[in-house]
Amino acid sequence: MKRKISKLLIVFFVLFLLPGCDTQIWEDPQSGDKSGSSSAQSAPSPSPGGEESFLPDDGEQQPEPDPLNFADEEALRAVLEGEWTYCPPASDTPAAWITFSKDGAFHVRLRNPEDGAMLEDTGVYQLDWWNSGSEEVPDMLCLTLSENSGGPISAQVSSGGDYLLSQKTLCDGEVILGLMQLNNGDTMFSLYFSDMFLVLKRHTGWQPQGEVRKSEIFHASAWKVDYEAQTLWLDDVTLDGEYANTGRYEALPYQAAPNLDLASLPPQLLVDGGVWTVETDEMGRIEEIEPYIEENDELAELVGATEEEAMNYLSQVYEVQEYLEQGMTMLSEGRIEVIEGENCLVITLGTEHEEHFVRELVYAVSGTGMIYSYDLLEDSWNIVGMG
Repeated sequence: MKRKISKLLIVFFVLFLLPGCDTQIWEDPQSGDKSGSSSAQSAPSPSPGGEESFLPDDGEQQPEPDPLNFADEEALRAVLEGEWTYCPPASDTPAAWITFSKDGAFHVRLRNPEDGAMLEDTGVYQLDWWNSGSEEVPDMLCLTLSENSGGPISAQVSSGGDYLLSQKTLCDGEVILGLMQLNNGDTMFSLYFSDMFLVLKRHTGWQPQGEVRKSEIFHASAWKVDYEAQTLWLDDVTLDGEYANTGRYEALPYQAAPNLDLASLPPQLLVDGGVWTVETDEMGRIEEIEPYIEENDELAELVGATEEEAMNYLSQVYEVQEYLEQGMTMLSEGRIEVIEGENCLVITLGTEHEEHFVRELVYAVSGTGMIYSYDLLEDSWNIVGMG
């Protein structure tokens, strides 16, 4: 969950403040070829040994197995195989293309946001376990750039990044994966795009097989919006700390009721995983919808202060007040750093541009109000005076 404060006013945001990226048709920046949408098809079984669809006695076709409910590591590798597109924060224009092969190699092409130059590199990926046990399907994707490739990306960073496979869904013919960066150092995405949570999309043409929820109140993550059609693609979730999908891993198109204009809602939360509390009518139309705000009680217990309290402490620092007056924004991503034996909440100051958020200064605040600034060159935390 992200939270920001600008000019001493705290505004709550969720972690996934990334706008949508439509990748059904896109132009290869090098070859000029276009990859078009394939014909719609039902999602296949997640693995060769998976459950097959069948016709019951009444002749009605039953849903096929969920392709994102991976039966094993092989099924996960099979879904990874192919080319994925990536859009930076606050942009709907693809800026990176990464192709995974089933044997563990990957190839990445990346458009440098500074000069528009195309950078290309290769590497290997490994599937590992973070929260899940070794007897379960891996939930961690580790990208390692080839040391001997001499590519322009590997010349800048040594790691492609370690990521938790934190979200997965099928939305309007695209498989979508939400990847949360786990390693502390820079990756090719955090370096070029200041992005710690990636949303990768691959067009498959697979179509959802679930049904919208009618006359219910539930929580859901939003993945795509069509303002003209007044349609929002929602995947219902449970609020267990990781927004786990419930039922099938798919986002279904919900029509807005006549009294609701989707254009009146915060646009950054209508795509790429923004979490909402939703109420539908008897026809399954969205009657009421509001952003879900989670109070992180566990974080407050660890630090000894809530995010709001920590930001208030930081806003009392004179230099921080000046930065906020200049238009900078506070950003908390819930990261904790142990400094001088105390748990401190890390808060970043930066500038929010139309296409991305630029992190410029990093602070840490303890529950007692002690404030530290991070020195990148010395890799150290230094006490900050209040005056």
